[in-house]
Amino acid sequence: MGKNEYTDDDVVIIGGSEWKPSEDKKGRTGGRSGRRKTLIVSLAVLVLLPAVAYAVWGVCNMMQFPKSRPDHEIVSMLSAKPEGVPGVSRNDEEIMGVKLEIFSISGLHAHFADSVPDCSDTSVYLVTRSADYRIWKDSRKMLGDFVQDGIVLSRDTWRAGFMAISDGNAQIGISRWNKVFRYVVRHGGSFFRQMAIVSAGTRCDRQYILKGKVTRCAYARDENGKMYFVQTSDAETLYGFADALIEYGFIDAVYVTGGAQEDLFYRDADGVPHGSYTDDKPHKLVVWTK
Repeated sequence: MGKNEYTDDDVVIIGGSEWKPSEDKKGRTGGRSGRRKTLIVSLAVLVLLPAVAYAVWGVCNMMQFPKSRPDHEIVSMLSAKPEGVPGVSRNDEEIMGVKLEIFSISGLHAHFADSVPDCSDTSVYLVTRSADYRIWKDSRKMLGDFVQDGIVLSRDTWRAGFMAISDGNAQIGISRWNKVFRYVVRHGGSFFRQMAIVSAGTRCDRQYILKGKVTRCAYARDENGKMYFVQTSDAETLYGFADALIEYGFIDAVYVTGGAQEDLFYRDADGVPHGSYTDDKPHKLVVWTK
């Protein structure tokens, strides 16, 4: 600060040499009030710096992946009715050496279930697994945010991928924010978090905590918002699976636990059943019905 520059707190008396409030009695500037201000500012910085750093870290953590659509758009789509003729159609493709079994889902409602439904029921069209879990003290503990019929069973946002269901309408997304989660809870819906595999057409490498090669499966959507269930015929790495999904044209993909089912049950648009569903583990299931 220059010799003739003053702060807003200074009172400057023009044409006199009387003592000024910013000087001590011997004419020295600063004094106790200046030191007191410096101390207060220093303490404020020390107190606020960790909070600011944590806030910045939180924002960066939330925005770790590019988003193909904002959360408010997903919320608005949860109130829409499922489109298309009810049914599931299968298409097998080999992309970049990865054999994919692609199941297109149309006009169906979804809900969570604790046990395998009766697949002879003509209203049941598709059954898949959902989130990861672990057994703790002889009970099942879900990993990541998990809501079933409006009841919150688990909280954790590290897994950036999610499926949200409200009034039977299901949407997937990639986000750590809680906007969709809160909407689902308020409306008595269901919600699970899983690893994000693809977001806005790019790989989510930082989510890939699973190594090695096993069969993989995921819920995915294309640029038109259509929902698919995809699984590999052979054991694949997450990186290879993700690259194949992106090459095929999927925008977002959310991992599903348990690996591929050799004979996945689904029902086509004509109501004809294919395959079967067997599971000897206590997975939470996603059941799609007409």
